[in-house]
Amino acid sequence: MRLFALGVGLLLLGGTLAVADDLDDAVDGLKKAEASKDVAKVKQQAAAVHAAAQKLQAPGSDDKERADYAKEQDTYAEYALFALAAQMRAQGATAMDLLTTLEKQNPKSKYLDEPEALEIETENALARKQSDRALSYANRLIASANRKPPEGESASDWEARKNAALGQGHWTAGVIEAEKEQLANADRNLRAALPLIKGNSGMMGPALFYLGVVNYKIAKATLNKAKMLEAVKFSQDAANIPGPQQSQAYTNAMNIKKEADQMR
Repeated sequence: MRLFALGVGLLLLGGTLAVADDLDDAVDGLKKAEASKDVAKVKQQAAAVHAAAQKLQAPGSDDKERADYAKEQDTYAEYALFALAAQMRAQGATAMDLLTTLEKQNPKSKYLDEPEALEIETENALARKQSDRALSYANRLIASANRKPPEGESASDWEARKNAALGQGHWTAGVIEAEKEQLANADRNLRAALPLIKGNSGMMGPALFYLGVVNYKIAKATLNKAKMLEAVKFSQDAANIPGPQQSQAYTNAMNIKKEADQMR
């Protein structure tokens, strides 16, 4: 009986060692796929790492050191998917595919709340004209960027990531809120975005245009001439930036100025 029990124990140990070897092989494969930025291979190897790691973390495992190692590699697989998505941000569909893969692998992954992941989600929702979804992600993006700097990251690196995220978040929220007639929120978010999107005419033009519209509407409702004059200035600045709203911004500036001149 003891010999049988010992034999079963050796079989179990052999199985555990085999799974550990599978995990190491999958991790090596993932590192190679990362280096080549092979999207399909990264997804495949991340899934292999996750599967092997999960087996080593199964309930009842009495090898804590091996389970901790497996958890580390599982987290590394999640990071690999996130990092490649961030690098592929300009290729929106590819970046979203990687994030979707990550979410399926672990819906609670900490990397899904990183600014770069939320920027991709925000831009994807905007491209699909899903305004409510985009606004939700924009607000999550602002919250993510306003958290404490990640441990181990330099202050300058975090500041750059933070400002990029806040610019995207405030701009997206402000534009959508302006279109939804949420005037106070739109005014606040668009003003916050301005210093963060300097040099980006594709964002600056719409931001100034909507600030002109929003401040005009607030001024009309409150009979506030100072706000009306701000609306003129925002509209004039928008009219100086080439883009789809340039012509309308010029017309708005002229008309709002006429109204401002008639106010006391």
